[in-house]
Amino acid sequence: MDIINKSDFVENIKKKIPVKLGRPIDKLRDLAILRAALELVAEQGYDSVTMDAIALRAHAGKATLYRRWKSKPYLIAEAITFIMPRVQKVDPARCGENFRNYLCELLSTYFGVDDEVRQKVMLSISTAISRDKSLSEAIHLDCITNQTYIFREAIACNINKKIDEHQLKLLADIGPALLCYKLITTGKPIEMKYVEHIVDDLIIPLISLNSN
Repeated sequence: MDIINKSDFVENIKKKIPVKLGRPIDKLRDLAILRAALELVAEQGYDSVTMDAIALRAHAGKATLYRRWKSKPYLIAEAITFIMPRVQKVDPARCGENFRNYLCELLSTYFGVDDEVRQKVMLSISTAISRDKSLSEAIHLDCITNQTYIFREAIACNINKKIDEHQLKLLADIGPALLCYKLITTGKPIEMKYVEHIVDDLIIPLISLNSN
């Protein structure tokens, strides 16, 4: 299994890997290692993946992995940051008549609809993080939760008035929360039809109530 949306993955890693790592070949080696880690988590689940397996898949020595990451949780935690979409800015032009389609697009991008690998990785991590203290300490949840910022801003833009911050956060959390719940309880990839169902039958009606 290979990482879907390879161009986004490569672009993210090129921008985020510190220059101090050295020559360009170091970046390519890190790319191969992080990609291998994500593929293995998607295929086997977090608990079953070992540093040996990652090294083998990436065609790298295990010593190379341990020079960069002190353990598997830290390697996986860093890899996750590269598959999360880059935080966008709200497009005010899309917060009007075509707002419904805009919300569907934002949700599908956030959760990797059509990206089965990313969904499997997030499913495995979300179930492992509660029982793996090292993973919980290593992973930066901000890289995931910060993505909901775009929903809050888009909803605020659409309503075009100030609403209670708690209400705004609740509205913005509905979509991601339901998508996570669906993935965890079914173990199946999220389809665009379900994203549209959430937007059409929950988010838009609730926004309408708060707009009046």
